[in-house]
Amino acid sequence: MSEVSAIELSPEAISSEPTLPNLVTIQLRRNVAALLTDFGAFGMGLGFIGYTTVLPRLALVLSNSEPLVGLITTLWAGMWLLPQLPAGRWMAARPRKKPVLMSSAIVGRTLLLVCALLLVLNPRVVRCLLVIGLFVSVITFRGTDSIAAVAWFDIMSKVTPPMLRGRILGVGQALGGFLQFAASFIVVWALGATGPGFPHNYAVLVGLACLGFFISYFGLIFLKEPDEEIGDNDSGRMKMAAHITHVLKNDRGFQQASIARVLIGVSTLAGPFYVVHATDYLHIPPASIGLFLAAQTVGGILASVVLGMISERHGSTAVVKLSMLLSLAPPILAVVLHVLGPSNLDLATLGYVVVFAALGAIDSSFLLGFIAYILDIAPPGERTAYMGLSNTIAGLLVIAPTIGGVVLSLTSYPILFVTAGLGPLLGFFVAARLPAI
Repeated sequence: MSEVSAIELSPEAISSEPTLPNLVTIQLRRNVAALLTDFGAFGMGLGFIGYTTVLPRLALVLSNSEPLVGLITTLWAGMWLLPQLPAGRWMAARPRKKPVLMSSAIVGRTLLLVCALLLVLNPRVVRCLLVIGLFVSVITFRGTDSIAAVAWFDIMSKVTPPMLRGRILGVGQALGGFLQFAASFIVVWALGATGPGFPHNYAVLVGLACLGFFISYFGLIFLKEPDEEIGDNDSGRMKMAAHITHVLKNDRGFQQASIARVLIGVSTLAGPFYVVHATDYLHIPPASIGLFLAAQTVGGILASVVLGMISERHGSTAVVKLSMLLSLAPPILAVVLHVLGPSNLDLATLGYVVVFAALGAIDSSFLLGFIAYILDIAPPGERTAYMGLSNTIAGLLVIAPTIGGVVLSLTSYPILFVTAGLGPLLGFFVAARLPAI
C-alpha cells in the first residue's frame, strides 16, 4: 500500500468527527458572529435614543427644566461608569460571566420598553409620572448595562484571540456606527414635521431602540464562553480599598494607563461647547448640526477600521498614543477657527466638520486602545476587577463638561479650548511610557 493510500485510509482520515482545530474554528466563528450581531444591533439602538440629542430633547419636552436635561446626560454617563468597580470585584471570583451578562441585560432593556409604553399611553399618564418613568428607565438601563459590560469585556477577551481582537473590535464598532448612522435618518423623520407627532414620535424611537437592544441580546445568547480557572487572586483575598491601593501601587501598566485616561478625559471640558461655538460665535447655521453629526459618525466608522488594523499589527499601546494625538485636533482646530472663522463661513463649516469627525474617531479609539490595554495587562481571573476599577476612575470625569461651562463663563472660548488640549498633550507623554505588552 502506498504512503498516500495509507493516509487516506487511516481512522483519522475516514472519521466523520470534526478535529480539535476545526472545533476551535467553528466556535470562534460562532462567537465572532454573536459579537458582531451584538455590536451592530446595540449601535443601532443607541442611534434611536442618542444621549446628546433625542433623550435630552425628550427630557426638556416632558419637564421643561434645563437642570433635568443636564441631569439625564450626567446619569447616562455616571450610571455606566461608576457601578463597574463593585460589579467587577463581585464577578472576579466567578469562572463564568455569561449568566451575569444575560440577566443584567434583560432587566434594563425590558424596563426601557416600559418607558416606550408609558409614552404610548400619554396623555392618560400624568406628566410627572412620565418624567419619573424616563429617569428610572435611563438609570436602570445604564446601571444594568454597566454590570453587563464588565461581564462582556471579560467574555470578549476570552473568546477572541489576541492577534485577531483588534480586527474584530474594529469591524464591530464600524458596523455599529454604520447602523447608528442609518438610524439617524429615522430620527430626523420622527422628530420632523412629517413624523407621527408627540408623544408617539418618541415612543416610536424608544421602541425601535428596544428592538435593536433585544436583537443584540439575541446575538449574545449564542456566545460560547469557556470556563476559566479562577484560583486564588488578589481581588478575592483583599478588601476593596486594599485591592485598589495594591493595583495602583504595584501595577505600573495600570497606573500609567489610568493617568493617561484621566488626562485625555480633560479634553471633555470642551465637549458640549464645540457646537455652541460653531453656531453662536461663528454663526454657522443650526441646520449644519445634522452635517456635524454625520461627520462624527463617519469619523467613528473610519477610525474603527483603521485603528482596528493598527491594534492588530502594533497592539493597543499604539492606539492609546494615537488617541492622545486625535484628542489634540478638536481644541487646536477650534482655536484656529475662532480667529479665522468669523470672516469665512465656508472655512468655519468645513473646519467644524473635521472637528466632529475627530470627535467620532476619539470615541472609537477607547475600546481599541485603553480598554483593550487594560484587558491585556490584567492577571488571569482579574479582568473584571481591573476593568471595573479603570472605568470607575474614568467616571470621576463625568463632571468635566460642567467644569468646562464654568471655565467658559469666567474666561473665553480660546482659554477653554487651550485648557481642554493640555490634558491630552500631557497624556501623550504618559502614554509614551506605557509598558509594552
